[in-house]
Amino acid sequence: MFWKTADQVIQEEVESVRPRKVILDQLEGGTKTGKELRDAIQTDMFAQALREGMEGMAPSDFTVTDPKLYFNTKYLEEAGIITSRKDSRERQFGLTPWAIQPVRRALGVKRPILLLTSMSHPEDQRPFVSWISYQTEFDIVRLRILVADGTFRRGASRNLTRHVPAEIDEKGDSDSSYRRTYLEKLLDNPWEDLPLETVGDFDTSIPGDLMATYGKIEAIIQNNLPEYEVVVDLSTGPPLIPTALTLVAMNYSLTAIFIRHQGGASTVTRVLPRE
Repeated sequence: MFWKTADQVIQEEVESVRPRKVILDQLEGGTKTGKELRDAIQTDMFAQALREGMEGMAPSDFTVTDPKLYFNTKYLEEAGIITSRKDSRERQFGLTPWAIQPVRRALGVKRPILLLTSMSHPEDQRPFVSWISYQTEFDIVRLRILVADGTFRRGASRNLTRHVPAEIDEKGDSDSSYRRTYLEKLLDNPWEDLPLETVGDFDTSIPGDLMATYGKIEAIIQNNLPEYEVVVDLSTGPPLIPTALTLVAMNYSLTAIFIRHQGGASTVTRVLPRE
């Protein structure tokens, strides 16, 4: 059995129906009223006419009827791509959280990246910091590390900057200084403590709760997705956390990666989204 991904569905809408592309482009920037969407479609119709060589026209010469706006917003709403609600004055439209990242990819919109990862043991820190110190594939501006509450508190330091490779500072030039400042800011207190009874600990026979773990992670995703592209790292962590991260990445069409550290080198595999 085959089915379309969220990316494929939204890409088809963007490429085939111009008003829907305009609507999605507007909503990627935040909620909009029906009037704001109508004005954006009208402006786009005018711009399209200019591109086609029409002269002597003004935006007011183009009309976006109520049925046209209703038909396109209703279609997108029924497809689960947008939502709407009526406030005291006018209907407000917005993207559903799980459509945000596919819409960005379809429109070519780039957002700074928040990397969401996890760790189980103190020895997970050094290879991760080494990788993030040199990687250039992702424009990571924020880092959140999910750990079981109490992890790294019994004699283990949470100071990640101590693992930044010394080579970063050896050149002593402006690039090295910038990189050091960037890493110190990125690695400053990135920890997200989740309840041990939620994420579990198989070594001590605490089973945890997968869907409760999912809920904790989903809340972090929803709080950050409007501003950032969230990329999840499935490489390490207590068993339930990478599993929950995988489920969240699938449901929200996020980029998920797996980093393999071996012999001082790191290899990144993109696991999701499915092409």
